[in-house]
Amino acid sequence: MSAATEGSPEVFRLLFVCTGNICRSPFAQFHTRFLLGARLGPWARAFAVHSAGTSAVRGHGMHDDSRAQLTTRRDHPDVAAFAARQLPDRDVLLADLVLTMTREHRSTVLGDVPKALPTTFTLREFARLLRAAGPAELGALPRHPVLRAHALVDLARGARGTVPAVSADEDAVPDPVSGGPEAHEAAAQVIDESLRVFLDLLVPPPPPRPPMPPGPGRPGPGAMPPGAGPPAGRPWPGPAGSPGPVSPPAPTQRTSEESGAPARRPEPAEGLVADRS
Repeated sequence: MSAATEGSPEVFRLLFVCTGNICRSPFAQFHTRFLLGARLGPWARAFAVHSAGTSAVRGHGMHDDSRAQLTTRRDHPDVAAFAARQLPDRDVLLADLVLTMTREHRSTVLGDVPKALPTTFTLREFARLLRAAGPAELGALPRHPVLRAHALVDLARGARGTVPAVSADEDAVPDPVSGGPEAHEAAAQVIDESLRVFLDLLVPPPPPRPPMPPGPGRPGPGAMPPGAGPPAGRPWPGPAGSPGPVSPPAPTQRTSEESGAPARRPEPAEGLVADRS
């Protein structure tokens, strides 16, 4: 991949897939975007997050009860402008990671685009495979956020067949479309829990710093450690072998801060095809 060889950032494309593209996958899309904005700041622009349906209710807005799970971000302009769309094969081919809500969705994706097998998982499967990673594997991940995301996909792919099997229900995010607000809340919670496994691993721990003796203007031993990422607008350390630090990519989409409610927030854009055009 060019980012690994040139030491420069490139977009990581993440695609969520459900049936109608009005409940689960758009909630995952927007929730992921808002969480990335809160955790990565300007680096969130390097992640293009989209969704589509295998039998989309084309042009329909997000279901009101799923939209409500975005809480304070439910009226974000991008959420209000959302329109369901049918899954294009080209989006699957361009995606660096495809996360489906059920095994049936995964089978549909791979039936149309078999070569996407290395990068296609159910959302809960992906989280389960990442949970199985050991300290040594996680410690070897690159710190650059885009390279780290690619490495996490490779890690999950390598763990296939090495973790205990689960039932199809345990691999699925239940479809809330026929249920009431409680069903949409339950689906949002499952999505949130699974997403946070990936996002918690995506943001690396802060680099170790040598201890400094307490003194005027210096924190003592119990001081709060520095954040995982660089300050807004500052470069992120380049990967091993790269010429040096790399600056955040130029803005391609707006980002938002995480509110603090259970399941919520994100950002939009058209499709993966648009990002490559």
